[in-house]
This record gives sequence, structure tokens and C-alpha cells, in this order.
Amino acid sequence: MMREWEPGKIVPSVLLVDDHEVNLVALEGILKPLGARIVKARSGEEALLSLLRETFAVILLDVQMPRLDGLQTAELIKQREQTRHIPIIFITALSREAAYVFKGYAHGAVDYLLKPIDPEILRAKVRVFCDLYVRGEEIRKQALESDVKDVFFTSVVHELQTPLAAAKAQAQLALHQLGEQRGEAGTAQALRVISQQIDRLAQLVGDLLDVNRLEAGQLELQMGEFDLGALLQEVASRMQPESGLHPIEVRAPHSILMTGDRARIEQVVANLLSNAIRYSPEGGPITVNAEKNGENVRIAVSDRGLGIGKEHQQLVFERFGRAHGPTLGGLGVGLTISKGIVQQHGGTIWVESTGRAGEGSTFHVRLPTRGKPEDQG
Repeated sequence: MMREWEPGKIVPSVLLVDDHEVNLVALEGILKPLGARIVKARSGEEALLSLLRETFAVILLDVQMPRLDGLQTAELIKQREQTRHIPIIFITALSREAAYVFKGYAHGAVDYLLKPIDPEILRAKVRVFCDLYVRGEEIRKQALESDVKDVFFTSVVHELQTPLAAAKAQAQLALHQLGEQRGEAGTAQALRVISQQIDRLAQLVGDLLDVNRLEAGQLELQMGEFDLGALLQEVASRMQPESGLHPIEVRAPHSILMTGDRARIEQVVANLLSNAIRYSPEGGPITVNAEKNGENVRIAVSDRGLGIGKEHQQLVFERFGRAHGPTLGGLGVGLTISKGIVQQHGGTIWVESTGRAGEGSTFHVRLPTRGKPEDQG
């Protein structure tokens, strides 16, 4: 059945990339019933030019092409900020080996199809991404006519789509491998990726709830005594990137007893470390210093990253505030939440930075050790 879009409504575009015209015509025929706009490209270079002219709901990308193959084309698409969010479905006649498929995912694919293609399966997959695109564009259009809260929810919706789509694709791969009774290594890898994407989704939802609670004054603290030194070591160990580009070192006394909400203070430290990793794209050491100073405890998280200019140092603590725009990802609420948690403990948080790349930033947190407002002297 032909899918109808009313005049003035959003019509999704689908980019087909294949070096054989006969394959492009066949794909176009399969997708015609969806009613989407079809754009065809005969090479990776031509596909990149099309992406400069317009945006697409999904890209169907042949793997085997001369000069710029599908994997190389996908890598270039994901390197560009304006196109990295576009879902890519690889089309391949190569083997079903998990290692090759995982290579495709590493280059930005959310799914893959093997030739010969089942028309119904292809239409179903493309329809999902077309519907997501139309829904997202409608929300974005409404947000332009709405207030700041609607913009916030729009950002969350778009952040949620990518991990959900990736998790779904990896789940399909895991089920496929189980069905063929292949080795357990590939399945375990797929399940690990699913777990990581679900964790990311849960974090985004949690941040959304925390921002709303802070605005409504409903963020409750569960106070108790805990060892801050042990907490810092625990968080640093958990968040140490496997790449080895950001070695995290904790410098703190063996034991720093304090009273507060352990889970919320852990959230603050995790946010600061995540921020340090994200804004140090070239890598570099990250240090976490802690010391007790009278009735207060001080924490400092330092990196060697991009730094924050003086004009942005207050902005980063505001909702959606990002010193470097959306390029490096994130919703721009982690530091807002951290500031709210620290203030509810009677503490303060601030940042010091020269704003010069390579010199990085240091985020400071000062908290009362006994759950009461800090001394101001």
C-alpha cells in the first residue's frame, strides 16, 4: 500500500548507495510503496555530495564498491557532525561471519542485510527509520513554537533514538548467532554492546528525572556516613576507559569520613570524570585530588583537555550549557545536576581554566564533612 503524506507534511528521504544501476533500480522498486523520497548515488563520493545537500532518514549502503567502499564511506559520514546521526544499513553479499558484521557496526551501521534481500524485511526496516525521522522532525518543529522545556524534551528524544536503534540491531545479531549455534564469543560481544547502550539510555532518563526534581525542589537526599576516599577509588576504577588514553589517578588520604548522600556524591564524581574524558578527545591524564580541610572536604578533578574560556565558565553549570556546543555529545545537564546536588549538601562547585587547549580544566567541589552548610571563612 502506498503511504500517503499530506501536503505540507514532512516527507522522509532515503539515500541508496550502490555502484550498480540495476541494484539501485531494484531497491527503489522495493521501497516505492513507502512513499518516501528516493535519492540514488552510484559511488561513495556521490553519496557524500548528496549528504551535503540534504538530510536523510536512513542510508542503504552497499559494502563492495570501487575506490571508496561502504565501510570507508560510513566512516566519513560518521566523522561529520551534521551527518553522524543518520542511521546506516549495510547491504552486503559477503559472509555472515560475526567479525565482519562487527566491523560494520564499528563504522556506524545500525543494521545489515545480506543479499539476496527480502523485500518485506527491507521495507519494514526502512519504514521504522522513516517513521522515527518524521516523528523527530515534527517534535523539532513544535519545539520552535514552544518554550524551553519542550526544547529540553526534544533533545532527550533524539538522544534516546540512537542507543535504542543500536541495541535493537545488536539484539537481532545475537539472536541470529544463537539460531545458527555459532561460538559464544560473538554472542557475548553483542550482549555487551546491548548492555552498554541500555546503560546509556538509563543514564539519560535518570538525568531527565533529576533535572525535573531539582527544578521542583523534590530531590531528596539519603544522608549517612561513608568513606569518600573509598568512593573516589571505586568510581575511578569503574570509569577508567579501556582505550588507555585517559589514565585516571586518585590522590586522597586512605580514609575521609563524611556525612552525605553517598549515591548522589558518587553521581557528582562520575559526572565530573565523564566530563573530563569527553572534553579531552586527544587523551591525557586525569587526576582526582581530595583532602580534608577543617570541617570541609575538597575534591578537584583535573584534565588536560580543551579547557573552558572565562566567558563560558558559568554557562557550563546552566541547563543545556556547553562550552563547546553539541559536537562532543551530551545533553548539557550533567554539571547542572552536579551543582544542584552539591548545593543541597551545603557545598559549592566551580571551575578553573585558562581556556587554552591542552591545559584543560579543574572542577572543584567543597562539601561539609558533617552534612551542614560549609564555613564561609
